[in-house]
Amino acid sequence: MLETSTAGTSTYARHRLAWLDQLAYELFRVTGRSQLMQCLWLYDRDVNRAALVQTYERLIALSFNRLIEPSSLPWGRPRWVAGTFVPFEQSSDPLPRSRLLQWANQQARAPVDPVIGPAGRMAIQPFDDGSTAVSIVGSHLVLDGMGALRVIAAAVNGTGIPNPYLPQGARGRLSGCLSDAWQILADAPQTVAALARIAQAGWSRPVAPGRSPAVPAADAIHDPTIVELPSVVVNVESRVWLACEQRLGGGMSTLLPGFVASLASRLGRRRLSDGAISLLVPRSRRRGLADERALAIEFHMMNVAPEGLTKSLEPVNAARALLRGARKSQTDVLTSLLPAIVLMPRTVASTLVNRLFDYADDLPVSCSDLGMLPEGLARIDGTPCRHLLTRAVDVNVTRQDLERSHGHLVVVASRYDKTVSLCIEACQLRPAATTVDELRLLVSQTLTDFGLEAVIDA
Repeated sequence: MLETSTAGTSTYARHRLAWLDQLAYELFRVTGRSQLMQCLWLYDRDVNRAALVQTYERLIALSFNRLIEPSSLPWGRPRWVAGTFVPFEQSSDPLPRSRLLQWANQQARAPVDPVIGPAGRMAIQPFDDGSTAVSIVGSHLVLDGMGALRVIAAAVNGTGIPNPYLPQGARGRLSGCLSDAWQILADAPQTVAALARIAQAGWSRPVAPGRSPAVPAADAIHDPTIVELPSVVVNVESRVWLACEQRLGGGMSTLLPGFVASLASRLGRRRLSDGAISLLVPRSRRRGLADERALAIEFHMMNVAPEGLTKSLEPVNAARALLRGARKSQTDVLTSLLPAIVLMPRTVASTLVNRLFDYADDLPVSCSDLGMLPEGLARIDGTPCRHLLTRAVDVNVTRQDLERSHGHLVVVASRYDKTVSLCIEACQLRPAATTVDELRLLVSQTLTDFGLEAVIDA
């Protein structure tokens, strides 16, 4: 169900978070793990800073600049409120060009908080070869990747919908409590129905004894140590990518899941039951710039056997055909349970979500294809950049969290000009935590297996 504000929306329901957004927020409060998106522009020259200021001012006037205001009531729905951005960071000291991704990682680790702010940051960095990079980082709790790209493109183009939100605390405590109480009453039928579905499906029961965990229970101890997830960026010429896809008999956009499945196999992320790779594929369901949802996406699971993919992509063609015909997604099941899950203790909610996506057996891999980036997005300073890429970044990830998910692999692909870019973030804990050099080697070996020439930045 689309949850967004319209002119006819009741006052108590205005600008509330959608159920899925609220669940993501609650899980963030449990783990402290920040899931971010980052867009990087690279110019061969200095940038037009006056034009960047103008784009930035437009951006903070749009819905991208918002925060989450928790309710004062125990079961009240949080709401969107207007946010404030910090002034964008400008450095005058050039860095070595080889440190581009290190600088980008540093920007992604600057404080971003969807509740107290800022929910996003912008920075500019010159390099010693005369090039300049621009970075925008934002929290996934505010907008998903495709939503953020559309809003940034709207800021560049001077279009978009002005920020409709009230400042934090503007409702007043008494007014806010009354409004949230009405919301709780209005949600009660959905909550009761969701509780009944959870009880009927047995989601709250323990895992069956016959199922073996992916790691020994003794290893799943509380370890708050923060792990920095290694990442690399792969750039392949579009003609080389397309030629490989055709040579292997792939259909449209089948090389990406084939490549990711092969890389996942090298990282040991194979399903325990049959050795297949479980690719978690997001699909955008955003309905224009007026759609208030942060996560306007649904997730589908695509299962691919990794053997022989470097010779033929036919297994991926078949898996994609099944995916297109699927009537239900992982998100469909989750959506029906959300009105109850968000009211549960946060650790219980986290357990239910883990059960749904089956981290213990399926070891899912996130595989996101953004396709050709929106027109106009590349003109962040008024003229097209030389290179543009987008990526997902997870920060403040604990070893305990990686034990829970049995590692991590996220791949985000996009196309700009004549280049296909793959932004890869991955980590396996055994026999030791993956390093950047090890990830680069695994990616390089997978590229070689597919006969792909590429440039890898790390």
